[in-house]
Amino acid sequence: MPIAGFVCDAEEMPVTIEACLACARAGALPGCHQTAPVIAGIVHGLRPDDFGLTVTTLIGCARKARLMHESPYWLKPAQSYWAFRGQIVHSLAAQYAADDPHALAEQRFSLRVETPDGGTIEISGQPDLVLIDHRLVVDFKTTKSVPTGWRSYVCPETDQLISEGPYALRRKSLDCPHCRLGQHTVKTIEVIGPPRAKRDHVLQLSLYRLLLHHHGIEVDTGALVYMDMDTQCRIPVDLLSLEDAEHYLRERVALAVQSDLPPILTDEDELWACDYCPVRQVCELRHGGPVGKAAQHLNSPEDT
Repeated sequence: MPIAGFVCDAEEMPVTIEACLACARAGALPGCHQTAPVIAGIVHGLRPDDFGLTVTTLIGCARKARLMHESPYWLKPAQSYWAFRGQIVHSLAAQYAADDPHALAEQRFSLRVETPDGGTIEISGQPDLVLIDHRLVVDFKTTKSVPTGWRSYVCPETDQLISEGPYALRRKSLDCPHCRLGQHTVKTIEVIGPPRAKRDHVLQLSLYRLLLHHHGIEVDTGALVYMDMDTQCRIPVDLLSLEDAEHYLRERVALAVQSDLPPILTDEDELWACDYCPVRQVCELRHGGPVGKAAQHLNSPEDT
């Protein structure tokens, strides 16, 4: 089901896309900073639903994808700039590829995958850029700040990992579950390595590789280019083998098409997505309780 409309940035009320566009063109309401070209760009950047299942929807929350297909939803323009920003990069990639005979950009590829019930379903994907002569697939990601390094915090007594992450802040001490000090704050060993790509982005490139393979275009390597307002960070990535990518694809397809509504997110690294989900209200209604970090807190040992 396509987007039903926007939630007005000024009045927090649902409005049609046409009304939002007309209001922005007329100067917008007090407290709203939208302009007509940006609103039109957001609408244009929201991928239409007639593509069916895509690589992007398969990798993301399967529950969200199902509910967005079944239920009307509204988006706040102020939280939808991703749909506008991405077009800028994608248009540049397309312009470049138009002059490079060994490059492909913004072309949609598809394949049919068997479903557990014996049927088939079409899966499609649209890589940002493919350099055929280098057998390389590239995807561009706009972000608030590019990853600057991968910080790992290690217990000084046991050498076991305490925590790690791409955007981790410098921390002098942490509660350590591994050493004799237990939950007492201890100093840690900080190890800073090169930036790493996000796992979902690597999976996305791996599925693009699989799609390209089925269309006779072979790629061996991938690169993710993270871009913010100041700079860009290019990270080479190791792609899944074609066999592993196909296995992962079939797993995700089975989850997406199952008769029951797919489960809520439980991975700590994914819970943030619930805070930006346009169908969170209907998701919680169908679940019968909170989702995301709120559900994690509700089920913590302190609350039992």
